[in-house]
Amino acid sequence: MFNAQHLNKFNHVAIKIFVYLSCAIKNGCMGKFICIFILFTCTFPCRAQLSVSPSTFQDSYVYVNERLLYVQDGIHLVKNRNPSTEAGIYLRNEAQLLQGEKQENFNNGNGSVSLFQEGTSNAFDYNYWALPVSNPGNRNIHDYILEPLDLTRSRKAIFTTDLNGQADPLSISKKWIYKFAGDDYADWKYIGDYFDLKPGEGFTMKGTNGTNHTLINNVENNPGSSQRYDFRGTPNDGLYNINILENQSLLVGNPYPSALHLKSFLLDNPATTGIAYFWDSKDNGTSHYLQDYEGGYGAYSPGANSYVPAVFKKYRGNGELAGVTGENGEIIPREFIPVAQGFMLIGSKDGNVSFKNSHRIFKKEKTRDSQFKAVASNPEVSEIIPNLRLDVEINNLYSRPLVLAFRNDATTGKDWAMDAMAMNKIASDAGWFVDNDFYLINVRPFAAEENIPLIISMATEGEIVFSVESMRALEPEAVLIYDAEANTYKNILKESYKTVLQKGEYSSRFFLTIKMPAPESTNVNDDNPPAQNSEELFESPEKTITSAEEVEVFQNAGEGILQLKIPTQTNAAQINLFDLKGSKVLSRKILNSEIEISLPVSGLSEGVYILNIITTNKKKISKKITIKKR
Repeated sequence: MFNAQHLNKFNHVAIKIFVYLSCAIKNGCMGKFICIFILFTCTFPCRAQLSVSPSTFQDSYVYVNERLLYVQDGIHLVKNRNPSTEAGIYLRNEAQLLQGEKQENFNNGNGSVSLFQEGTSNAFDYNYWALPVSNPGNRNIHDYILEPLDLTRSRKAIFTTDLNGQADPLSISKKWIYKFAGDDYADWKYIGDYFDLKPGEGFTMKGTNGTNHTLINNVENNPGSSQRYDFRGTPNDGLYNINILENQSLLVGNPYPSALHLKSFLLDNPATTGIAYFWDSKDNGTSHYLQDYEGGYGAYSPGANSYVPAVFKKYRGNGELAGVTGENGEIIPREFIPVAQGFMLIGSKDGNVSFKNSHRIFKKEKTRDSQFKAVASNPEVSEIIPNLRLDVEINNLYSRPLVLAFRNDATTGKDWAMDAMAMNKIASDAGWFVDNDFYLINVRPFAAEENIPLIISMATEGEIVFSVESMRALEPEAVLIYDAEANTYKNILKESYKTVLQKGEYSSRFFLTIKMPAPESTNVNDDNPPAQNSEELFESPEKTITSAEEVEVFQNAGEGILQLKIPTQTNAAQINLFDLKGSKVLSRKILNSEIEISLPVSGLSEGVYILNIITTNKKKISKKITIKKR
C-alpha cells in the first residue's frame, strides 16, 4: 500500500525536475522513448518540482503506464504544439499521480494531465462523478471531458441537448448533469454544460447508447458495457474544503488523479456522520422518467470496514419512494475509491468536508478492492473486522441486507463512523434497532449469547424471512433469532426462519443472538479440580478499583480517541460517558483481560464530560474529563 504519507520523510529535499521526453507514434503504438532528466537541488522552497514543456524542436511529455508518478511539490505543465501529444502527462492503464502533503495547489501552466476513467454505457443510467482536474478560466464541461482516439490523442466530447448520449462520436446529454446539497428532491440543482464546481463537489451524468470500437490498450472505448472518458486539465492537489450543514445530504467525490482511501477520509471528517452512500441502479434502464427509475443507496462504514448494498426502489414523479423492485445492488469493496468516483455524505453538524493529500493512495481498480460502479467481487480489505451479514426478506417483495460487526472500541449505542442508518427507510422495512432508530450497519463489542435488537416495520400483513448471507472472521456454533413474544429461539445458521406478522412496528420482539462453541474440555482428577471459568474469575478479581485516581485518562486528539488505562485484574465491568446534561454519549463493556481501552470521541463536541466506571458489584466510580479538538 502506498500513499503520500509514506513519502513525507523526503519533505526536506527540494528538487526541480525538467523532463524532456519525446515519443514517436506509429500506427497508434508508442515508439521509442528518449528521456533526459536534469536535476537541480534548490536551496529555497520549489513550488514547481516537475516542469514539462516543449523544446524548440519537439514536444515534451511524460507517459506513465500502470505505475505511480509521485511529485512532492508542484507541477508546471506547458501545452505542446502538436494536438496528438498536447498533454504534458499521460496516465494510462490505471497509472496515478500522488503529491506531497500541502494546503495549496501549486500546479499550474496551460498544459494538462490526461487520464482515463470508465462509466456506465447506458444513456438512461446515472453515474456520480467528481473531476480530478481543474481548468481555471474554462467553465464548459467539454474542456474537461474528451473522447479518446488513441494513446495520446483525444477530441472534445459533444454536449448535446438530446435526451440520449451516444458512444460514437462521444456525445453526452447535458440535460442530466446536476449537483446536490440539501434534504429534499427539489434540492437537485441543474448544471448543464456550464461547470462551476469546486474540486471535491460531485455531479451526476448519464452514460451513452451504442458502441465505440476504437481500440486503446486492447480495450474498446465502448464495447457495449462501459464508456471510456478522457479527463484533461490541471491536476488537482492539496486541501479542498466544502461546506456542509447539519442533517444535509451532500454529493461529493474524489477530487484527485489517484485513488482515495475512503476510510481515512471519513474518519478525518467529524462534520459528517462518517458514513458514505453510493448510488447504484439496475443495469440497462429504458426510460428517463423518474417513476421508471430503479435504484438506491448502499452504505459504507469505515468502523465496520463493510459495505451494505442498495435496495433498488421505485420513485414517484416528485421524488418520493413508491416501493421496491425486489432487486439489490452488489456487495462491492469501498475502502478505496477510484479516480472521479462520486458519493453522498450526511452532515452531523455545520462545518467543512475536507479532502487532503494524506487521503490519496495508489490503488488500482483491477485489484478488486476499488470499483467505480457496482461489480460483483470478493472484497479485499486492509483490516478484517469480524462481521455477519443478515438478510431479512419482507413479504416476498425484497430482501433487506444488514451487517453486524464487532470491535472492542464500539458501544451498544450509536457510534460515529461505525453505525450506518439507511438514507431512505421503506414502508415495510427491517434494520438494527439502535438508539430508537433503523440502522443498516450495527457495530458493537462482541458478547456471546447477547440479545441484539432488530426492528421490523410492516405496512401490511405479511411474511418475513431471516437468513445468514455470510460471515467473516466468525465461527459460531449457532446464529439464533429470538422471538420474545413466542419465547422461542430459531437457529438460522443452516436454514432460514419464517414467520407472519400483522401490520405494525416491532421494536422489542426480535433479537439476534450468537452462540459460540464451548471450549474443549480436558481430563482432570480429584487432586486437580477444574479451573474456574472466565465469568467466575471475573466475579472474583484480585484487585478492586477504589478511587478515580487509579484510572489514567488521556486524549489522543489527532486520532480522535480517548485512551484509558486501568489496573490489571480489576473488577471494572462497564464504562459510561455522560455529558453535563446527563445524556449518555458512549457506553461499552470491559473485558476482564483489558487494561488499555480506546473510545472514539471525534464525533463529540468539545467540553467537560463525566466518565463513570461500573464495577461488577455495581459500585460506581466517577471522573470528570475534558475533551478537546485539535
